[in-house]
Amino acid sequence: MSSDIAIGIVETRGVVALSAGIEAMIKTADVRCVGVERVTSGYLAVAVRGTLAAVRQAVAAGEAAVRAHGELRSSQVYPKPHPNTAALLDNPETARIREVMAGLPGAS
Repeated sequence: MSSDIAIGIVETRGVVALSAGIEAMIKTADVRCVGVERVTSGYLAVAVRGTLAAVRQAVAAGEAAVRAHGELRSSQVYPKPHPNTAALLDNPETARIREVMAGLPGAS
């Protein structure tokens, strides 16, 4: 993984808030959604990857959208993640989620 890559994670309560956050993050900055996970009952998290500046901008936009549509639980930006940490997002479950998202109408 390149040293200029970062990972941003936003955790929220509810699917509507999560969807709004994902939409805002992807439209605001040049980031790629690398994971959507159910954390616990009602709580979900999304992870994005890109350059540090893009991830910071995306997470800020995602936080604002989540607050407007629901409850923001937490968010974090990880600059220069260790390769082992970044590899946790490249598991079969998140790959399956990415395939489903890519098949949605309007997905690029």
